[in-house]
Amino acid sequence: MQTTDTSQGYLRDAYLGEIRGEATFRLLAEVLPERAGDLHMLAEVERVTAAYLSHHLLSPVSTEAEAACRAAAKRRVTAMAIDSWAALLAGVTPIVQAAVEKFKAAEAHAPRELLPVYQAFTAHELVLADYLRLEQEGKGGAHLLENYIERVAPKAP
Repeated sequence: MQTTDTSQGYLRDAYLGEIRGEATFRLLAEVLPERAGDLHMLAEVERVTAAYLSHHLLSPVSTEAEAACRAAAKRRVTAMAIDSWAALLAGVTPIVQAAVEKFKAAEAHAPRELLPVYQAFTAHELVLADYLRLEQEGKGGAHLLENYIERVAPKAP
C-alpha cells in the first residue's frame, strides 16, 4: 500500500504541476503576444501530459485543487515580471533542467507497473528542455513540441 500511496502522490503532484504549467504558459502568452504561438504550444504540451497522467490516477483530482494551481500560476507569472522571450527562456531553462533531474530520480523508485508512466512524464520534460535549448541557440524548436503533441494527444475515434 505504501508504494501505491507514494506513486499516486507523485502522479497527483505531477498532474497538478501540468495544470499549473498549462495555466502559466497561457498567461505568458498574454504577456508576450509576439510569442503567443509558441506559448500556446507549450501550454498544449502541458495539457496533453496532464490528460495522459489523469488516466493513471486512482481517484480524480478536485476542481478546487486544480483552481488553486491556476491561481498559483497567475501569481507566478506576476512575480516573474518577464519582459522578453530571452528573459523567459533564461528563467524557465533552469526550472526545466531541475525538473528533468527530479523526474529521472523518481523513475528509480517507480513501481514496475508504473515505470512507463514515470518515463513518459520525464520524456515530456526532456522535450521541453530540448525545445528551450534550440530556442536559445536561435534554431527554433516548435517542431519538437508539435511532434510531442501529435504523439501524446488523445486521438479521435
